[in-house]
Amino acid sequence: MSDKEFGGSEDLSLPKATVHKIITEVLTSPSILAAQNQGNSVGSDGVAAQPMTFAKETRDLLIECCVEFVTMLSSEANEIAEKEAKKTIACEHITKALEELGFGDYVPELLAVADQFKSSQVTRERKQTKIEQSGMTNEELIRAQEELFKTAGDKFSSNVSPGA
Repeated sequence: MSDKEFGGSEDLSLPKATVHKIITEVLTSPSILAAQNQGNSVGSDGVAAQPMTFAKETRDLLIECCVEFVTMLSSEANEIAEKEAKKTIACEHITKALEELGFGDYVPELLAVADQFKSSQVTRERKQTKIEQSGMTNEELIRAQEELFKTAGDKFSSNVSPGA
């Protein structure tokens, strides 16, 4: 897919700090560290092996690849949704797109994460509105609102010049 199809990719990117955080988490995960240190916890110079690092240019290349992957995947999923006369891309459109693009191995993990997300949405606490946070009854809120209106009206009346 060319950049021209999507209006140019220079305006599409991922937050560098977020990508850097993900890379750091992956590179410092116990399984990666164990693989790095397996059999060579001390180098030939007698110094312990250091954790893997990631060059900035490599991070930028990874970001470009991720943007291209997301663009390709969303475009394919959009085509699938349009064929089904749907106006919203759903999870099943993404899974079909992954399979059609040759990434079918990712589908089970995607479905597991989607289920986990749905479960977390059911059990998450609903945020309280400012009105609910106030702890005031409806009558108290109405009284406070009327007082605010009166105060605002008084301020407005006092600011209007008598000869206007």
